[in-house]
Amino acid sequence: MAYEEKRTNDEEIGLEFIFKLMRQLISKWWLIFIFVVVFSVSGFAIAKLTYTESYTSTIILNVSNKDREIAGAAAQYVTASDAQASTYLANNFKVLLLTGNDFVTKIQETVKNTTGLEFSKEEIRGMIGVDIGQDTTLINVQVNSTDKETAYAVAIAIQSVYLDIVKDAFPTANFTVADSATQAVLASDSSTLIYTAIGLILGAALAVVIILVTDKIQNKLLSTEDIKNNFNIDILATVSDIKTKNKNDRTRLLITDKNVGLPFIETFKLIRTKIENAHHKKGYTAFAVTSSTESEGKTTCSTNIALSLAKSGKSVLLIDADLRKPAVCKTLGISLEGEKGVYDIVNGNKSFEESVKYIERYNLYLLVASSAVSDPSETLASAGMAKIVETAKANFDYVIIDCPPAGVVADAAIIANYTDTMIFVTAEERVALRQIEFALSDIMTTKADILGCIYNRAGTGTLRMSNAKAGGYFSGRYGSYYGSSYYYGSRNSSYYYGSGSRSRRHHHRKK
Repeated sequence: MAYEEKRTNDEEIGLEFIFKLMRQLISKWWLIFIFVVVFSVSGFAIAKLTYTESYTSTIILNVSNKDREIAGAAAQYVTASDAQASTYLANNFKVLLLTGNDFVTKIQETVKNTTGLEFSKEEIRGMIGVDIGQDTTLINVQVNSTDKETAYAVAIAIQSVYLDIVKDAFPTANFTVADSATQAVLASDSSTLIYTAIGLILGAALAVVIILVTDKIQNKLLSTEDIKNNFNIDILATVSDIKTKNKNDRTRLLITDKNVGLPFIETFKLIRTKIENAHHKKGYTAFAVTSSTESEGKTTCSTNIALSLAKSGKSVLLIDADLRKPAVCKTLGISLEGEKGVYDIVNGNKSFEESVKYIERYNLYLLVASSAVSDPSETLASAGMAKIVETAKANFDYVIIDCPPAGVVADAAIIANYTDTMIFVTAEERVALRQIEFALSDIMTTKADILGCIYNRAGTGTLRMSNAKAGGYFSGRYGSYYGSSYYYGSRNSSYYYGSGSRSRRHHHRKK
């Protein structure tokens, strides 16, 4: 049984490796196409630039082991041993023609006498090619030259002197001309096809090597198995990628919009169920959501988790703790410009009650980050931030905190110390495994545990290994927002805010 299980596991690993390899190549098909086109065109160009016209004259000789003096029925009857002997003679003739000194000397002299042209023995041998037909006694002699008249002259010379050579070398053999020397004709150009084919093969091979080496170096996340095998983290759910027509819709995929599709909505219901189970079994109330790097969709995930919990009738507070690039309002499609948020509470400018806003449209409470601040880490590490989370846990059934990426800045690790657990979001083919490892190592140093991973933007299809059902979204990209010291995002962003949204300060107590 153990052997069978090991063999099955090895087969699955091998199959997964093949699928990953095929996916890597298919995803970079454009690179392979470019290399194939460039190298094929280069091969074609080289063939044309190096091509030199060549003319060919042909003689066909026939050889028999029968003595030329034999006549009658004996001369006509050919046994198997006769055919074998004739083939042996034909091969000997080939060697004699291509390497024999006397034969080449006579051809050399004949050409000089008939044309006045002088060629060295090496030049003569370079013009001659011999092909012996399989299972035949025919000898096909071809003379190739860049000069039409030279090719024909050498062929005529071979035809005129071969008997003088073979009658001494093969006295009992019978060599005859089956087809006399032909006028030299322009040889077909096969080099163009050959060079183009070589270029195509080299281009495709080089592109494949580059793709495999690059992917090996990057070692990107390609499947849920990569998460399980490398980090031993449970997968809360797989959210499949959704292709949107409008680029601006990437940050506006919400479960409240039926256009996202039932699978997308059901996926977040599944996540909601697992969060509720953690709440009932372990008493977890505050859930921080982060990722290893930007553009993995953690804000869309945290927003939809909050919306899903709110739709079940729970009191939910969604905190935008990304003080570098606040994005929750943008994701919800609302505008709270000028409203006070986390930074103002910490600095004592506003109270918790004054800052929490009730969004009636979503039955959701929101504590915004207002705008990017200059000292986000210090703000989040303060006692004031710890007090915000403590107060939120005491007054709401669930607290969902949208954090910056853990693998980029220390903010998420700071917030994790105030929460009960972390939800880690990672996107397929958008992050390297080493980045995930770096982010998780930071989180694991905190007090909070990791509830699980949301495998986001998973592709679907035969070659996909994520076992994705459906759903997914296009998340907004952070771009270079996390590249500078403190300022991330626009301070003057404005988005549509529905008329049903208003501040409610006394309706968010736990039931």
